[in-house]
Amino acid sequence: MRTVNFCLVSFLILFTLAGYATGQIIVEENTGNFKVESSPGDSQVIFDGIYYGDTPIIIPVSVIGTSRHTLTVSKLGYFPWTRDYASNPKANETITVLAVLEPSTTFGSLVVTSSPNGALITVDGGMGQQAPWTYPDISAGSHIVRAFLSGYQSYITVANVPPGGTVTVDATLSPLSDVGALEVKSSPSSADVYVDGFYSGSTATTIGNLAAGQHLLQLRLAGYRDWVGNVQVPSNGVTSIDATLELATADITGSIVVSSDPSGASVYLDRNYEGLTQMDNPLDLTSIQPGSHFLELQLPNYQDFTTTIDIQSREIIPISAALVPAANPSGTGTLQIISNPEGANIFLDNVYRGITPITLSSVNSGTHTLVLRIPAYNDYNSQVTINPGQVLQVQAALSPIATQAGSGLLIGIGAILITLLIMRQKR
Repeated sequence: MRTVNFCLVSFLILFTLAGYATGQIIVEENTGNFKVESSPGDSQVIFDGIYYGDTPIIIPVSVIGTSRHTLTVSKLGYFPWTRDYASNPKANETITVLAVLEPSTTFGSLVVTSSPNGALITVDGGMGQQAPWTYPDISAGSHIVRAFLSGYQSYITVANVPPGGTVTVDATLSPLSDVGALEVKSSPSSADVYVDGFYSGSTATTIGNLAAGQHLLQLRLAGYRDWVGNVQVPSNGVTSIDATLELATADITGSIVVSSDPSGASVYLDRNYEGLTQMDNPLDLTSIQPGSHFLELQLPNYQDFTTTIDIQSREIIPISAALVPAANPSGTGTLQIISNPEGANIFLDNVYRGITPITLSSVNSGTHTLVLRIPAYNDYNSQVTINPGQVLQVQAALSPIATQAGSGLLIGIGAILITLLIMRQKR
């Protein structure tokens, strides 16, 4: 009986310690869906300020949440399509939306500023620059503009560039006060992870430095149906997700699995940006309609790789691109940075450059100081030397900080266990 009591007390203590660092998942059973389709297809979707991916796509919505929604569908070379909705779908109801986009064949200019100044700006998932920045001769129509700055929430909007004119986007960033982390596993593993539309590694992985609150999580793996769900990230805690992926046996779509040598290339399918090739896991392009598709890979100081792919229903096509160096590489190189956990702020020569994982192109050749920083972890510091035309890969493991509160908790538990052992021996 004394042994049982001792084990029970030990279990309760360990259970308390586990709850000390783990957040809870909020599961909502009463959900409906918006199914978004477009003409042309493979258009980018933003719903209530969150990037969900490309059409066709299904967006889960709580029937008891806010009833006002804004949907924007955009595609490079087209004007954006936007609609407002004043009601939610009913439980288990799916509302189908068809967005017909108007094409644009002219060009204009895009000016992006940030407040505070100096944020990292990306347009359509690429063309990263530091604000303020002007993009001249950009195609008229809609473009997805994002901004990142250490200590602030990320910013996203759709900019409509007028033909022959100029549009200015001022990315006003809100301070990031509460952060948490998201641990993602899947069965099978090696699924690509997207948080709020941003590529965040592959399962199993931990994404840190996320704003506390609700986030959209997407998992993509060739041959399986996309997993989509809303997750709640607690302040100073960790939410764990273990997703079981379903085989796409009934789907009529196909998949393309893309890798490149060297990795870090920007991948475009039918002129739409899809993500970057990774060092240790290919990029899975899922839910592709049967037919002919144009695939392009771009990497600074290398020739573009292009190919046309004819894909059949439920077919998985692997593409391994051996990139050819440019004849006259510039005096810059490319720096690919991955961290464990993901989501670390990157400082190159004391200038903020984004969040891991990331590929930084046009980095001046020479030696640079690299610092990776994430709350509750020790900084990663390193000197990196890059040569003209080189693709340099950095994999950084950050060690957690032993906080005073955490140390005190462990010491207290140790004292309790020792006391219980002594009492048991005396008896």
